[in-house]
Amino acid sequence: MDDDTVPTRAELVRFYLDTLAARMEPEEFRLLGRLVRRAVVSLADPDEEHLIEVPAEDAARLTPEVQNELLAVLSIVATGTMEHQLVDLGDGATTVLDTAAANDPEMVGRMREWNARRRAAGRARAEEAAAQGG
Repeated sequence: MDDDTVPTRAELVRFYLDTLAARMEPEEFRLLGRLVRRAVVSLADPDEEHLIEVPAEDAARLTPEVQNELLAVLSIVATGTMEHQLVDLGDGATTVLDTAAANDPEMVGRMREWNARRRAAGRARAEEAAAQGG
């Protein structure tokens, strides 16, 4: 690729995956590859809910690093750029924001508040279902 050529999304993803292959444990990298394939197939179906099922045999290897790298790869797929950052929202949740938003404390604070409200609503639904015997 010459200096004037803008890389495609596929080239950016391949470049990023190549760097991960050099630094991740091989089994974790293989798991990441399987998850990326499932996610891309899911995203190609407009009627899909875009949930990535993780088989039980892979669940033990689904480390925070694998989860974060999956978010990073999917961000490249979605945006066509590598200009993003992973942001910890608390309660084990992580999101991806563009660099400007990730460096804006107000924006990050709003995302953390949104996550906290979402988690609280989910807990309330679970408690209600449990109280109803469901």
